[in-house]
Amino acid sequence: MSPNELVTLFLGEEIFDLTIKESSLYALRNGRQDPQLSREDIAIFIGILVLTSYLTAVNTRFYWQEAADTHNELICQAMTRNRFDTIKRNLHFSSEEDPADRYWKLRPLIKILQVKYMEHFVPQQAISHDEAMIAYFGRHGLKQAIRNKPIRFGFKAWAQNTPDGYLLAFDFYQGRGVAEHTDDNVQLVGKSGATVLDLLEHMKQEFRELPFHFFVDNYFMSIPLMQEMTKRGYDVTGTIRENRIPGTTGLSTTKEFRKKERGMHQAVSSRDRNVILVRWQDNAPVTLASTCYGDVPPGKVRRYSRVQKRHVEVDRPHVVGKYNEMMGGTDRMDQNVNHCRIAVKGKKWWWPIFTWLVDTAVHNAWRLYCRAGGTMTYVQFRREYACTILRRWARGSKPMMNRNLRGSRIRGHPLSTGWDTSSSRPRHGGPTGTEGCTAKVGTKCVKCAVFLCVNCFAGFHGVAQ
Repeated sequence: MSPNELVTLFLGEEIFDLTIKESSLYALRNGRQDPQLSREDIAIFIGILVLTSYLTAVNTRFYWQEAADTHNELICQAMTRNRFDTIKRNLHFSSEEDPADRYWKLRPLIKILQVKYMEHFVPQQAISHDEAMIAYFGRHGLKQAIRNKPIRFGFKAWAQNTPDGYLLAFDFYQGRGVAEHTDDNVQLVGKSGATVLDLLEHMKQEFRELPFHFFVDNYFMSIPLMQEMTKRGYDVTGTIRENRIPGTTGLSTTKEFRKKERGMHQAVSSRDRNVILVRWQDNAPVTLASTCYGDVPPGKVRRYSRVQKRHVEVDRPHVVGKYNEMMGGTDRMDQNVNHCRIAVKGKKWWWPIFTWLVDTAVHNAWRLYCRAGGTMTYVQFRREYACTILRRWARGSKPMMNRNLRGSRIRGHPLSTGWDTSSSRPRHGGPTGTEGCTAKVGTKCVKCAVFLCVNCFAGFHGVAQ
């Protein structure tokens, strides 16, 4: 399959139709003319966004300038600058405000992509669960600050990835005091471990019986999580904090282990052999817990010896090697996505999250392409997709798939039935004139010559909503 066909598996007609409907409603509610979007408008808009990820400019408008050093012929032939700005200004995905969901503005888009990512997931045994950061430097209650991270400030997402970086499940952290977890999961494994169980709810039913092996870090790992995952038929491996280990295990303390030579380790197991704890002395003590791997067969790893002034071979438990091999799926996705990030900036707080969703969709498409034997790099894949979209709908050659929406009714619009569409339609201009309505909008019925807000329009014409 071509890059365009693979990306369309995730960013397809369902998302286009949602964007068209909600953007039109948003424009009318804010007293602006209906942008009358079409599917190719949204496809070209996304194509331009993807192009800016590998061909950045200080100002987006530079692409439409006639100057030789900034002009981009592909973008200019595909869409005018004013049309791009109109789409960006009116872009919207949800009209239903939900006080319990702080991401309600993007929730319909998030749900569609959650289903799409899982639908095209090719099962692999190893799955890593970690947090991903979306850079954001504005002021918002959801912004997080995490030390020692490549991205210190931004929105936090929980992500489950395969070792090669394919994103199969995700959700966003909504802050303290918001019911983002299932109460039963919190009682079972605590708030951090509940994120693992919550993302499992997105797993397709036919996949839930497969023997997956989850790799997590010490923020999520706990003995109750391992026990719960074992009951569900899954294995878990990860680093674990010392205060989450029962004191009756017989494992030496971290303070005692610091006195040992590098390469020394200790392994203990539970009575039922379902949980194995391994503490290894590297540059500092490292503790891992697993339901599957132990300390044997041991391996070797190179470390620099200050005493001998050269690299030496150090013993390493088997579980440490497996954890290092399988845990980096989310970090690999972050590395790829942030290497080629959409460069267009927006004033809306959710804009970085929207562009991150687009980038992860393209990244997932590229991972499917690589699994099928494709040889293009990630940047080449994005270039091929963007160029295909923009060339297909360049002015003078585009097929005009559903441009007949202009001047006609909008599919799914609550005001799209019941009146004469040839003359009775809203037009921008003038104050509202409906008795009892305090809305300050500027939509006017051309046929009746009465200024009406969107909520009063259907009732004034006797149309049942």
